Amino acid sequence: MMTTLEQLVADHTILIQKIIAEAKNEALNDVPKTKITITNTNSTSGQTKLDTNTNSTSGQAKLDLFSHISYKFDDLIDKNKEKNILTPYANPYNWPRNTNCWAKSIDLTGYAACIVPLGGVGGGTLITKKHVLLSNHVPYSNSPFMIFFINNNNVSLVYNVIKTKRVANTDILIGELDKEVDSSLKVCSVLPANYIKYFDKQSNFPLLYSDQERKALIGEHGLINTTYGSTNTLINMSKDPNRAQYFEPVIGGDSGNIVSTIINNEVVLIGAWYMTFGAMAGLGTNIPSYITEVNNTISSLSSGYKLNEVDLSGFKMY
Repeated sequence: MMTTLEQLVADHTILIQKIIAEAKNEALNDVPKTKITITNTNSTSGQTKLDTNTNSTSGQAKLDLFSHISYKFDDLIDKNKEKNILTPYANPYNWPRNTNCWAKSIDLTGYAACIVPLGGVGGGTLITKKHVLLSNHVPYSNSPFMIFFINNNNVSLVYNVIKTKRVANTDILIGELDKEVDSSLKVCSVLPANYIKYFDKQSNFPLLYSDQERKALIGEHGLINTTYGSTNTLINMSKDPNRAQYFEPVIGGDSGNIVSTIINNEVVLIGAWYMTFGAMAGLGTNIPSYITEVNNTISSLSSGYKLNEVDLSGFKMY
């Protein structure tokens, strides 16, 4: 029979093991937060009781956003390896999705497959059902010009960009479509203006970006800086060797293509490629810094639409 001291030591060991296991669970964001309490059930024997109870929503501890994002990227590239989002087209203006792409489980249907006549140049990402994010310095054709999207059933959907308008003194250009897009296409949410407050000492979280070749690439969030009179995001090569394999430097022609991250298994927009910045970095427009201005621009093109800011209330603020 165990002595009181031996029982306390054993209980303490079990408690430590549960705390360690729960810390891992919280970082992975795959299970509900478990509450561990110690209650004295027998004052004479000194025995303790360990209770593990799943907290209600109101009492659940908030998650660390950096860990949440990092784990998702690492999990995805562990399962699939290819970069190409789309395969070579089966017929003109139809590019079936690549089922071996590492980002295949992320809904990227709101990211355009092609802009006529630029091809992959100029990007094009849905920010409302009727508006796309473009790049002001890209030489798009005079409106109207065609933009193609591919849904998850590999169906091509074509729309016309009928008007464009620049946002303030930035490289952000908003394009208005001739009609609302089909419900099979994903409108991208954007990070809120205060998103940096959700990161502690490190804000170099992984980014999902693409280029004129429609590859799913991985970079790292860098400093937010002012360049040519506007606020932009520095995108670096990841310091993590596994993620760094999915980095490719930005080159001429990549402008306007998507710069985003992954939160709760959904792509969340930061901006679009703007310009190169050294050999292994680049600058992207920073939509969170211009949410009011972007919404005003959208309203001036067509009323009743605005950006959807992602809900970060389940994550810690610092």
